[in-house]
Amino acid sequence: MRSWQAIRRPLLISLLFVLLSAITLSPLSFHLGSLAPSEYEGELDYYHFHWNLWWVRHAIQTGQNPFYTDMVLAPFEHNLSYHSLTAIWLPVYAALEPLIGHLRTANAIIWLCIVLTGVLMVAFLRRQGISLPVALLGGIALAFSPYMLDHAASGHLNLITVFWLPVALLLWEQMINTRRVGWAIGLGIGLWALWLTDTLIVFWAGLLLAPCALLALVQAPDRRARIQIVLLGGIALVITFLLAWFLGPLKPTLDFDTSQLEPARMLTLRHFSMPVRSLVLPGLGSAHQRGIERDERLGLLLIVLTWAGLLVRTKDRQRWFWLIAALPPLILTLGPDVEIFGTRFPLPFRLIHEAFGGQMRTPIRYLPPATFALIVFVARTYDPWVRRIRPVMARGALLAAVFFALIVDNGILKPYPATNALPEYDLYTMMGEEHYDDYDYVVLEVPSGPYTGWRLLGSHPEAMAYGVVHEKRMVSGLLSRIELDQHLFYEKSPLMGWLTGERPLDAGPVMSELGRVVDEWPVGYVVVHQDWLPTTDRAQEIFAVFNAHPSLCYIGVERDAVLYRTSSHPKGCPPRTPPEVEPEVYRLDLGEPGDEGFIGHGWYWQETFGGISARWAGDSPSTWSPDEPLREALLYADLPTGSAYTLTVRAAAFAEPRTVKVVANAVRLGEWTIAPDDFREYSLTIPADLVEQVSGKLIISLSADGIASAAELGISADARLITVAYDWVTFQRADGS
Repeated sequence: MRSWQAIRRPLLISLLFVLLSAITLSPLSFHLGSLAPSEYEGELDYYHFHWNLWWVRHAIQTGQNPFYTDMVLAPFEHNLSYHSLTAIWLPVYAALEPLIGHLRTANAIIWLCIVLTGVLMVAFLRRQGISLPVALLGGIALAFSPYMLDHAASGHLNLITVFWLPVALLLWEQMINTRRVGWAIGLGIGLWALWLTDTLIVFWAGLLLAPCALLALVQAPDRRARIQIVLLGGIALVITFLLAWFLGPLKPTLDFDTSQLEPARMLTLRHFSMPVRSLVLPGLGSAHQRGIERDERLGLLLIVLTWAGLLVRTKDRQRWFWLIAALPPLILTLGPDVEIFGTRFPLPFRLIHEAFGGQMRTPIRYLPPATFALIVFVARTYDPWVRRIRPVMARGALLAAVFFALIVDNGILKPYPATNALPEYDLYTMMGEEHYDDYDYVVLEVPSGPYTGWRLLGSHPEAMAYGVVHEKRMVSGLLSRIELDQHLFYEKSPLMGWLTGERPLDAGPVMSELGRVVDEWPVGYVVVHQDWLPTTDRAQEIFAVFNAHPSLCYIGVERDAVLYRTSSHPKGCPPRTPPEVEPEVYRLDLGEPGDEGFIGHGWYWQETFGGISARWAGDSPSTWSPDEPLREALLYADLPTGSAYTLTVRAAAFAEPRTVKVVANAVRLGEWTIAPDDFREYSLTIPADLVEQVSGKLIISLSADGIASAAELGISADARLITVAYDWVTFQRADGS
C-alpha cells in the first residue's frame, strides 16, 4: 500500500503531461504511423533526425564508429561531431523500433521529450520547496514553452531535450547534499549524456550549473566543505571527459578541423537572435508561428510575471539567484550585438561564435536555460503568496486562470503542423534486401538535394529518410556541417549541378561525368521522383539523358518514381523490351506510366487527348541542340533477334499533314505522311539483318518535315513547338521469320 502511495502522485503527474502532450501534438498523436512533423521555415526538417536514429543503431550493429559516415552526401566521408546526431536516443530507438516501427518510434520521441520535460521540471520545483499546484504550472510553462512547441513542430529531436536541465540540476543537488562520490559519478554520466545529445545542451547545463557551483561554494560552511565540492565536481568532470573520449563525442570533435568549415555571417546571427523589445513589449501569443525558429520568444505571461516579480516582497532571497542565473543565457539570445540609436554594441555571443570558428549561428537557441531560470524565479516569488490565498476555491480559481493564460499565450492548442510521411516504395525495400560483400553502392536521387546547415543546394533532401529502408550510401540528405570544398564539388560538378537544378544541362560533360561516377563511387541505382521535379519539362530532359546513357538501364515505374539500375551493378541490365501484349507483339503505350524508360529527346510530357493518352513530339526542353527547333523524337527498344519486325505507330499530326522520316540506328526505313486531327495507324518493316547487326538494341528516330505551335497559329496560348502526337508504337515479329 505504501509503495502505491509513493508512486501514485508521480504517475498522476505523468498522466497529466501525457494527456496535454496528446492534445498539443494532435493530429500526430493519433497518426503516429502515418504523419510526420510538417515543416521548418518552408522546408521539411524531420528526415535527418529519422536517419540519425537508424544510423547510430546500424553503426553499432556493424562495428562502425557512429561519428563518421559516408552514407550521406556521397562520395565523401563526414565527421558527425558537429551534426545533430543525437546519439543518446539509441536505447529508446533500439527498444521501440522493433515493436512499433520506425516512424512511430521517431514520433513517440517527440511526445516523450515534452512529457519528460514537464514531469522533471515539476520534480525540480518540488525539490525547491514549491507547492504542487505552482510546480505543475511551472512544468507546463517549460514543457509547452514557445521554444519547445516550435522545435517539436519541426521534429528537432536534439533541441527538444530540455528535460536534461532539471536532470543535471537534480543530480547536482544530490551530489552537494549527500557529498557522496556515487552522485558525482552519476552527475558525470549525466553530463556525458547531455554531450551525447548535442554540444549545445552542454552549454545549456553549464550556464545553470556554473552559478549553482558558485552558490554552493559561497554557502559552504567551511573550507573543508568547499574542497569536497571542488573534488566531487572534478570527479564528475573526469567521468564526463573519459566517457566522451572513449565513447564519443570528444575525440571526433577534436579531430574536426573547423577551419575547413564555412563560418556564419553576422547577418545570419542577427537573423536568429531575439530582439530586445520582446523583453519589454511582448505580444500575446505572437511568438508562436511553429516551425519559424527566429520568431521564438519567452511569451507575454512569463515576461509580465518576471517584471512584476521585481516588486513583490518575500522572505525568499534565493529567488534572486535564479533571476541572476537567467541573465547570461538571456543575453546570449540577443545575438552578437544590439543596435541603440544607430550604433551597434557587441555582446558576449560573439565570443562563443569566434571560439567555435563561426559555427554557432543561432543565438535564440539559448532560450531554454533562460526560460528555466525565469520559471524558477517566478515560482519562488509567487508561491508564498499563493499559499496564503483563502479560501481554497479562490486559490484554485487563480491557478486555473494562470493555466488558461498559459494555454493562450504559449499557443498550446494551436494546430500541430503535421504532414503525410514520405510514401513507401517497394523499390527501396528491394534495395534493402540486396547485400554484396564486394559491392557497396550509392543510391542517386533525382532531383538531388545535398543540404547542410549552411547551404541548401538542390531540393528534396528528405530522400535521406529512405536510407532507413534501403540502408545504402546516398547523395541526397542533410548534415549540419561539411567542408567547404565538398560544397564546391556539388556546385561546380556539371553532373551534380544539373541534378540539383543549380546549373543547366551541358550534355557532353554530364554524360562523361555520369559514366565516371557510376564506375567509381559506384552508383547502383538512380531514382527519378517525377513528383519532386519542378516542371514536366525537367522530367523529359532527365529521361532523355538517362535513356541515352550506356551506364544506365531502365527498370520500371512505381507510382511517381522511375527506377534505373547501373551497368556496374551485379544484377546487370535487363533488356529494354516493351511489354509483350500478344505473342511476339511488343507495344509501347506512349502517354502511360512506363513509357519513361523508352523515350529520348524530342518528347513532351504525358497527356490525354479526348480520352487517349499520348505524347507530343517536338522541340521539347530535352533538346540538346537549341540553335533551331528540333523536329526529331527518339525511341529506344530492345527486341529479340532473328527476325524482321513490323513497326506500327498510331499517330496524328498537328494542324496539317506531316511527313515523318523513320530511321533506325542510322539506317533509313522509310517515311509516313501523317494526317492531322484523327489518330491513324502507320507501318513499315525493320529488316532482320539490321536487328541482328545492332543485337536487337534499336534507336528509332521519328523526324517530321515541319513544326508549329498553337500560339503562332492563333489556336490557343500554348507556345510549344510540336509536330505529331503518338498514341502507341508496336513491334510485331514479321510472318515467316
